[in-house]
Amino acid sequence: MSTTYDLTTDVGKVRLKIGDTDTAAAQFSDEELQIFIDEAGTVNASAGLALLAWANAVAMDDQKVVAGSWTGDRGDVAAKMRAAAKELFDLDGYNPTLAASFVQTNVCLWGARVDE
Repeated sequence: MSTTYDLTTDVGKVRLKIGDTDTAAAQFSDEELQIFIDEAGTVNASAGLALLAWANAVAMDDQKVVAGSWTGDRGDVAAKMRAAAKELFDLDGYNPTLAASFVQTNVCLWGARVDE
């Protein structure tokens, strides 16, 4: 699977919006991002789907996150990622069927609230 960062492509634009710009340590391959693009149809909604998938992966690991002097748990990080995904969906008026159960009701599969 390939990983590129070219802002002239929708894959590159999605990478920019989700912060997955380091191709040496990318969260998603180009092919995985293309699946979100094919499903959602817009860069914003595709980025939202990618963030939801990334948030789900983050939430499954219950370890603490340390960034400089800040420490938090992965549930907090995942909740913020889900909130960002909802903002991206709202930009396009996108309502993903798969994500609707936890984005629109503000509850995810692990019980963290999107609006926290």
